[in-house]
Amino acid sequence: MSKRRFRIEGGRYGGELVLGEVNPAFVSHYAELDDTSELIDAVLEAEDWEPKEEEDNDTLLDPEGPPHPACPGEDFYMWENDNFEHINSAYADGGFMVYEVPADGSDDWDYDKEVYDGEGIHVYGREGGYFSSEEPEVINEKDEDGNEYVPVLAFHSSEKGSFGAWFVDTDEPFDEFKLGYGVVETNLAEFIDNVFYDKEELDCDYDYNDTTGKSYDAEVGWLNTKWHDSQELMYENLKDYWEDFDDNAEWERENRE
Repeated sequence: MSKRRFRIEGGRYGGELVLGEVNPAFVSHYAELDDTSELIDAVLEAEDWEPKEEEDNDTLLDPEGPPHPACPGEDFYMWENDNFEHINSAYADGGFMVYEVPADGSDDWDYDKEVYDGEGIHVYGREGGYFSSEEPEVINEKDEDGNEYVPVLAFHSSEKGSFGAWFVDTDEPFDEFKLGYGVVETNLAEFIDNVFYDKEELDCDYDYNDTTGKSYDAEVGWLNTKWHDSQELMYENLKDYWEDFDDNAEWERENRE
């Protein structure tokens, strides 16, 4: 059995964000508005929307009002609209807090012994949720260069609390310069994507995930799938990131006070 066990937590602010494809008419309508409150209200109310029985199911517009996120006849729930991204994590700029807990796992959620409070070492950043509000001429069709523009909605609940934890079992004292993290970048915020220790990816434990909602934010636009950095693509390139990680860790060892 390892002699020591540590719990790593991110900052106290973060939230949930989904990015998924929606009705192109919905994007065209709400992308033109400066005030996002109408967009947020439309998304929150969409679950209760029902098309008129006489409506053509191929119609994109609700004749009674603004476009619906989904085409008539389809169900819509914002937290399930996540075919590109579904994130539930602390913000990337919140740093980390590390606590030593009993090595036998008898009290993983003890807060008595904090051993580190500060930044991790950056491993990678992936563009998981960047998109443009400029409407392209062609949508949902891939061109000869591999560009394909898809109408999307990003919906974010900003929250305060705890967003999961990562555990490290080791025979050594905690080394802050072995703590690495990846970032997922979106139009609305940047979040912790993955956490690593000694170049090993750690599983996130959500058992004591406990947050309080603060506000909603939303944005619509056109995502070029060619430039969407998925989790799968990140794993394909992960080995290439470690050289930069070593350089960053060495610099931090020499310069961090």
